[in-house]
Amino acid sequence: MDHKQFQEWLSRIDGLSLAQRQQAQAVLLGETEPSASLAAIEARVAEDRECPHCGTPGAVSRGKARGLQRYQCKACNKTFNAATGTALQGLHKKDRWLAFGGCLADGLTVRASAKRCNFAVSTAFRWRHRFLGTKDQDPPKLKGIVEADETYVLKSRKGDRKLDRKARRRGGKASKRGLSDEQVPILVAVDRGGTTACSVLPSVTADSIHSVLEPRIDDDILLVTDGNNVYPPCAKSLGVRHEALNQSAGERVRGVAHIQTANNRHSGLKDFLRRYRGVSSKYLENYLRWFERCDLLKSSARSCLATAIGTSCTQFAN
Repeated sequence: MDHKQFQEWLSRIDGLSLAQRQQAQAVLLGETEPSASLAAIEARVAEDRECPHCGTPGAVSRGKARGLQRYQCKACNKTFNAATGTALQGLHKKDRWLAFGGCLADGLTVRASAKRCNFAVSTAFRWRHRFLGTKDQDPPKLKGIVEADETYVLKSRKGDRKLDRKARRRGGKASKRGLSDEQVPILVAVDRGGTTACSVLPSVTADSIHSVLEPRIDDDILLVTDGNNVYPPCAKSLGVRHEALNQSAGERVRGVAHIQTANNRHSGLKDFLRRYRGVSSKYLENYLRWFERCDLLKSSARSCLATAIGTSCTQFAN
């Protein structure tokens, strides 16, 4: 971090709450990893101590259990802690949650994650999908010129105990040529600033693409796609401008319109998935989130943990 960036970071301290200042102080003083992990989890409970059961603020402290402060709601009398109601509720070894967030940020395999955190490989696999199963509360919007295109990966039933076909070895190949129900479609949308949205499509239709893009796009965008006939009705339903390139006729660029950035994301995504030696289709959506957060955004251990427990990632940003 250069001097100018440090001064900008320092200027934001005035906006921190007391709890956030205490957490920042602990990090700067080199708090031990287990203590830092518990402190990062505790930060989910805001100063108003809102009850996750009924939404009433003003809960009171009621001792500690399993390393975390417990609170009791004065309205419904139920107790809770910082992990209550999150995707990580019920997981043990809370002192290693932050370390595992670092494993995700570094893109480690299951075995490497288990070795770093000193627990079983099965635990590392289970934690991976508990951490990645949480959607971002406020994902960044796609703005300006937005390229959208679909790519396909071979459907995988890795881990299934009962198959209605012969098992493929080391990935294998589809039995049918071209696109078929053996392929899983993935929509990749990216703006010229690099913000990316990836999602598995149940089918390549205007309605399914609309449901993916509608919450992620800004009000005034230019949607650039290939000549697939599902995009014009989708753009119309979204109320956005649209340009389609006739790539079958060799049209790759028209003025500022092209989908080369989206195609580049396709390549990066497939390289990312290839590292993990086969991804089951039932977990594919989780890996797309992992690609967005860690491979593209270079998330930190704290932001991975913050997302998993539903805390604003800006609170934990480096």
